[in-house]
Amino acid sequence: MGPRTAGLLLAGLAGVVLASTGAPAAAPRHVAPPLPPVAGKDAPGLPPLPEVSPRNASYTIEARLDPEKRTIAGSLVLEWRNTSEQALSTFPFHLYWNAFRNNLSTTARGAGHRAPGDREREDRTFGWIQVKTVRLVGGAEGGGTIQDLTPTVRYLNEDGNADDRTVMAVRTSRPVAPGETARFRIEWDSLVPHGSIGRAGWVHDYHFVAQWFPKIGVFWKGAWNCHPFYPWTEFFSDYGVYDVKLTLPKGFVVGATGRLESKADNPDGTETFRFVQEDVHDFAWTASRRFLERRSRFDEPGYPPVDVRLLLQPEHAHLAERYLEATRIALRTYGTWSAPYPYPQVTVVDPAWGSSSGGMEYPTLFTGGASVFAPPELQSPEGVTIHEAGHQFWQGLVASNEAEEAWLDEGFTTYMEAKASDHSLGPAGWGRRYFGGAGRGGRAGWPVVAPGVAIPRGSESLVDLREGGESDAMAKRAWTYRDEGSYSLNSYAKPALVMQTLEGLLGEETMVKVLRTYSRRFRFAHPTTEDLIATVNEVSGQDWRWFFEETFFSADLCDYAVEVRSDPARTPAGWLEGEGGRLELKAPERKGRRGDGNRFESRVTVVRHGEVLLPVEVRVDFADGRTVTERWDGRDRWTRFRYEGAKVVHAIVDPRRRIAIDVDPSNNEWTSDERPARRAATKWAGRYLFWLQNLLELHTVVG
Repeated sequence: MGPRTAGLLLAGLAGVVLASTGAPAAAPRHVAPPLPPVAGKDAPGLPPLPEVSPRNASYTIEARLDPEKRTIAGSLVLEWRNTSEQALSTFPFHLYWNAFRNNLSTTARGAGHRAPGDREREDRTFGWIQVKTVRLVGGAEGGGTIQDLTPTVRYLNEDGNADDRTVMAVRTSRPVAPGETARFRIEWDSLVPHGSIGRAGWVHDYHFVAQWFPKIGVFWKGAWNCHPFYPWTEFFSDYGVYDVKLTLPKGFVVGATGRLESKADNPDGTETFRFVQEDVHDFAWTASRRFLERRSRFDEPGYPPVDVRLLLQPEHAHLAERYLEATRIALRTYGTWSAPYPYPQVTVVDPAWGSSSGGMEYPTLFTGGASVFAPPELQSPEGVTIHEAGHQFWQGLVASNEAEEAWLDEGFTTYMEAKASDHSLGPAGWGRRYFGGAGRGGRAGWPVVAPGVAIPRGSESLVDLREGGESDAMAKRAWTYRDEGSYSLNSYAKPALVMQTLEGLLGEETMVKVLRTYSRRFRFAHPTTEDLIATVNEVSGQDWRWFFEETFFSADLCDYAVEVRSDPARTPAGWLEGEGGRLELKAPERKGRRGDGNRFESRVTVVRHGEVLLPVEVRVDFADGRTVTERWDGRDRWTRFRYEGAKVVHAIVDPRRRIAIDVDPSNNEWTSDERPARRAATKWAGRYLFWLQNLLELHTVVG
């Protein structure tokens, strides 16, 4: 039997299975429920929204791309204001692309897939930033004086790797006093790496240029925060105004952070694009001759209007409206649950095939990613678009330290991505990956499309959490996790599940107020986990540190289970009542008396297998239609509820599914009726048949 034949047979069998379960051939159209009213600028009971950022790190940049040589020649003027209470004379700058200058950088040594060994690595994967000159112009030196700081250049190596050159420092002859502004002028050349090696680079004529200029660190908590470019870590920087001129050969479609102020033709056959954006903490851009441009506008009551620009690969032209609608979903939902997006434009980039720039976020610009074959049931490109657009809120507007507390942006965004997708797209027919999660650093899997079958979001994350969650506590610096898989789990999946659990315990209304308060109070700021905990305590009026100790600061797992036993009653009716495992005698016991067949003594035992202590509810259903809901603080290893009367036919721990971090939901429920179990087994068999069908058909295509 050939693979194609087997695939067709499996497809037919899967259809029979799904038909037998009553699953529809296609998911019904989802109708999104109404969102809560948008909290405007002066919403009562919420902190005011700041008009502008501190603007203490502003850049004026001129850069020229030579796409044939793969080089960038650039110059910048940085106006940096000392917002601290200390006079400073040493200034560190990130030179991220030096992570790809050789096989000795910290990134190359720490993640072999980014920088293979000498024999395997192609020359095109190398990249670097070479600073030519650094000067201090006016500012701290007063008047129009110029100080050449180039002789003071040195490379910082906090990790002990003397070969790493991703952080450069210079020293001024006179300290920059608190409140004083220094103007640095820097000239540099860069070699653009191939787009398969890092988050930026070129593929064919597609260029995605990010973390590409010398960028000053953040003076934070009384010290410079400017770490080397560790493997898999992301970024941290201050807010300012960016005024950037980009010169390229004619014919390129260019997208960038900010708004296009002008476009000028040059006598040498090039064009210069000028982009300007206030109150952002980074600047990225992209250029390709192949881009198709599509535009839309997000303009709904209560929200500032936003022009959406999509730069699309031609082979993905049929996905344009899905990209645009997913972006509108993110602007609508994230803006409602936190604070509205304030910039007048956003650019969505569909990355080229073979580029590793997909799924990345930068101020007012982000990248998506999709396959040519992208049925709506798979929700691709919707999922990655909603996620990356969501970063415009968490990290774009609330600039937490991605290198030290990645969960504050990736975890927040993953949590709200699930909320936004469930609200606006619905769970039916949702694409999943079996044998592994689809998140960054997760195990690769095969895509499955199960029409009409609802698959809970986060279910694959629970598998990863169960298998790897005890490797590290979540609250660690990104480069100190055991490996990239642990980084991914503790930055994306686990914090998202923790936030979902917090919402379940607080209630959605209180959780939305937490998000709104946090996003407004720390807009254009650098909040920490402690700021989040303080906000939760303030809004809820209770001390929730215990919850964060059990989750954020712990590598323990959460797992509750239920067991039920019912036997014919041997005592007079009504002498047992169950609550918290206590027995209450209501009539003299008559040992040895057999039941009448209609009365049962039932024992519902709830067991805590994991170490995480959370309060849980237990719902117990009886044969006579009665239902009882019990509550347990979860602190002991087990508790037991006893009942006499009608037989217990069903019991479930956490019936409202508030405890999203329970790593094994399969043991949360017990039923005495075997038919639902058979239906569940048939349903899962149908899903795995779809997986096998896709697997075999894929082998037919590639083999």
